[in-house]
Amino acid sequence: MLTVTFLMMKLYGIDLQRISLGALIISLGLLVDDAIISVEMMATKMEQGLDRVKAASYAYSSTAFPMLTGTLITAAAFMPVGFAKSSAGEYTFSIFAVVTIALLVSWVVAVLFTPYLGYRLLPTWRMPSPRLRHSRNSFSGLCIAACRGWCLRPERRRARRRRL
Repeated sequence: MLTVTFLMMKLYGIDLQRISLGALIISLGLLVDDAIISVEMMATKMEQGLDRVKAASYAYSSTAFPMLTGTLITAAAFMPVGFAKSSAGEYTFSIFAVVTIALLVSWVVAVLFTPYLGYRLLPTWRMPSPRLRHSRNSFSGLCIAACRGWCLRPERRRARRRRL
């Protein structure tokens, strides 16, 4: 992603400065957010019983358009800054250009490469028993399990001391 963004910055004559670095930081944050959405969608579908190929294709088909919409809206939010007719507008055009380029490239990465990487790297999901499935997937089940572990911890310590 950064390589393509830097090549496009070179093509448009945008130097590396504070404004363009800030735009890269914003774009990297949104890339991570889009990638998390894709991986989470794949993991959810794998938990529901789909294999990795179907989960990856579902993640692509169900998240590509909403992520593109978010990307274009975020790029459009920087448009007034980029096209301002002033001396500050000449300086801040780089934030609009870098954010737009980096967001479009990050969308391509999140939509195409993240499902592929998820297919290659995510482990095959085994369905847990019905009794454990409810307790692991619900927030209250996680809280109850954490509280049980925390509350029972002193008893375990006492039991270990008695055994020794």
